[in-house]
Amino acid sequence: MTLNEKLLSLRKKEGLSQESLAEKLGVTRQTISNWESGQTSPDLLQAGKISGIFKISLDELVDHKLDVVCRDNSPNHLYQNLLNKTCCLILSDDFYDFTLDYTTPVEIVDINDDFIKIEYQVKNEKEIKLIDMDLVESIKVTGGDTE
Repeated sequence: MTLNEKLLSLRKKEGLSQESLAEKLGVTRQTISNWESGQTSPDLLQAGKISGIFKISLDELVDHKLDVVCRDNSPNHLYQNLLNKTCCLILSDDFYDFTLDYTTPVEIVDINDDFIKIEYQVKNEKEIKLIDMDLVESIKVTGGDTE
């Protein structure tokens, strides 16, 4: 999916008109139309604002291999999709554990609005941790079901 197709898809999925998106970005409706038709593209600053509005990374916005998926915004639905998946977590600076960093693959054992229970290998032993969800900045799925 090209940038212009992705922008159009994101805007429609969020139920925004070209006019309302233009207002949020501080550009004209014609600018949005030009971006969506592929005549022009947003600059880096504008792309950053677009990413913020749609709550996606710049990589997701410009990566031609990713498709925009309609999402169910309920946390329980999203969380249930993570059960038994292999992931990497980015945790806030308030959490420190030298055995767990953003490159450590973990299995999501249980998850809800308040806590995430993970399991991962440390040397030859399995480690299980319960982490406050307020400390989780992002979760990147790296593998499918572990069962």
